[in-house]
Amino acid sequence: MIYATLTSTTSVNVASGCSFSKTYTATAQADLDSLASCDAIKGDVYITGDLGTGSIANVKAIYGDLIISNATELASFAADSIAAISGELKLESLTILSELSMGSLNSVGAINWVTLPALIDTGLTQVTDCNSIYISDTQLSSLDGLNPINVETYNINNNLNLASIDSEIQTISQALSISHNGDETELVFDELQWANNLTFYSVSSISMSSLQSINESAGFFESSVEALKFPLVTKVGGDLTIENNEDLQELDFGNLTSIGGGLVIENNTELKSIENFDDLKSVTGAVVLVGEFDNCTMSDLKTVRGAFEVDTTGDFDCTDFNKLAKQGNIQGDFECKASTSSSSISGSKTSSSTSSEGSDSSSSTASSSSSKGDAANIAVNCAPIWGTFAAFVVALL
Repeated sequence: MIYATLTSTTSVNVASGCSFSKTYTATAQADLDSLASCDAIKGDVYITGDLGTGSIANVKAIYGDLIISNATELASFAADSIAAISGELKLESLTILSELSMGSLNSVGAINWVTLPALIDTGLTQVTDCNSIYISDTQLSSLDGLNPINVETYNINNNLNLASIDSEIQTISQALSISHNGDETELVFDELQWANNLTFYSVSSISMSSLQSINESAGFFESSVEALKFPLVTKVGGDLTIENNEDLQELDFGNLTSIGGGLVIENNTELKSIENFDDLKSVTGAVVLVGEFDNCTMSDLKTVRGAFEVDTTGDFDCTDFNKLAKQGNIQGDFECKASTSSSSISGSKTSSSTSSEGSDSSSSTASSSSSKGDAANIAVNCAPIWGTFAAFVVALL
């Protein structure tokens, strides 16, 4: 169970009869009315059944979970006095719920909303304390009223009417994931300073002007973003992956000095130049650069501990990366293929060749092997003749 801090509500007393050792289950409004005499409830409250509408009156705090699940006839729910839920606010499989009203809710351990296909408004106004947020498969057009500052996880996915997310979150200790919402979802996280993991699918723009550190991995996939700008980020602790973003034209990681995993920039068809990686010094994993780019500058790069692959149909010169490989700064296999040149080096070896030189070398090796084979065959075929001649000489003696 995830608990909120509840700093503003810890003084709410739990009266006799308002503490439940087992989950309190409500299947009718009468069951919810029985809670109206409680200022606070200790224990979990579970709402299900055939309610058409539901409400909890007077209760200010729930020290436990509030779960509404599989109430398929529930069209509206209100609990406007509740300011804090120490555990989880879980709404799931409420197929006709279109109105939710929890205007006083400020502090909640976790929000978990899944399969609410009729819900168009959060019904929240002032949630600033929440450890975990997961919202999936709703009709929400905004996340108004949901404004936490520090979270562990923040996952928003498959909300097809969600056109924008503008958040004041400052830290994300586990993961931020935004995926497959509206086709043109715009993201603004300009207060975010650090995060552990970032994952984005199908977004149109990303603004994170204050982000300085990504402690683990970051991935940008299948989006219509035209630019990815992270000018203050100095390190990525894990992988950095930028893949299949058809409209992407510009990258800015100008202060990035180290990548703790691999670097993959692949199949971004409008990206003609991979620039603004000039401070990058080390990559712990592999580097994969695949696309149609003409230019790639990583002037300070000194160490790549994995393999290094460049494959572009653009007018690209492999010279700088060839030099890096020949100096032994690339510890894995190296290959650079472009429309104008190609080269490869296995491991830390210092030999390199263009494709035509490779063919000549192979032909020479094959010819040498063939000659050695012919000589061996002649020696074998002559052996019986010399044996017969020796026997004849012995007989004469």
